[in-house]
Amino acid sequence: MQVKEQCILGIEGSGFSVSVGLMDRGVPRGSLFLNTGVPGSESLLMGIDHLLKMADVQKEALDGICVTLGPGSFTSLRICLSTAEALGLGLSIPVYGVDSLVLIAATVPFFPSTVKVIQNAYKGEFYTSAYNTLSGKAVAVSDLGLIKPDDFYNQLETGDLLLGSGVEKMIKLDFDLKARGVVWNQDFHRMASGVGVIEHFLESEVIEPSAVPLEPIYIRLSEAELNYEKQFGKG
Repeated sequence: MQVKEQCILGIEGSGFSVSVGLMDRGVPRGSLFLNTGVPGSESLLMGIDHLLKMADVQKEALDGICVTLGPGSFTSLRICLSTAEALGLGLSIPVYGVDSLVLIAATVPFFPSTVKVIQNAYKGEFYTSAYNTLSGKAVAVSDLGLIKPDDFYNQLETGDLLLGSGVEKMIKLDFDLKARGVVWNQDFHRMASGVGVIEHFLESEVIEPSAVPLEPIYIRLSEAELNYEKQFGKG
């Protein structure tokens, strides 16, 4: 059985807003954006309940949950992932996690050149990965990792398409992107969404779920984690 044959809830909390989406047998049933600042678990659950109610779907009818792992802020990811895990455990359904960069790249299918997604990781770095979307799907051609703006700029090639929040940062840092022969897009609909995270898994066979607890990709370590590392070193 493929994921597209199931009823799936999607949660995306790596950006400035939280998005929840619902697809039933491959058909989008609804999408909801919550842009209220840092989300609370109560507001996220209310948003999920509202979406399910509008689509006339009971929680018990869900077959799985897809959620983004980041890169994102500590608080937003912690709330979204813990909510997804709690729902999965309570409903005895699998939870699948994926990074948001591949979802952003997937918004530009069949692009003839390399799609490079950059997210501002702060502390003078970007999270980045490169993708080939010629097949209509985003296929990673490099690992997700951190890079300095200068190094990223020097690695650009003519025809590259740049997506993600890091584009704005590159422009503010006065990098001459036109001189490198690249193009970029900052449209809102190029961001990841609750429906987009489900679409990533649609053609997949129903497999073992991601290991719980899910491993988030934080833009910045929390102060608690920083203090822990100072005291005990990296785990």
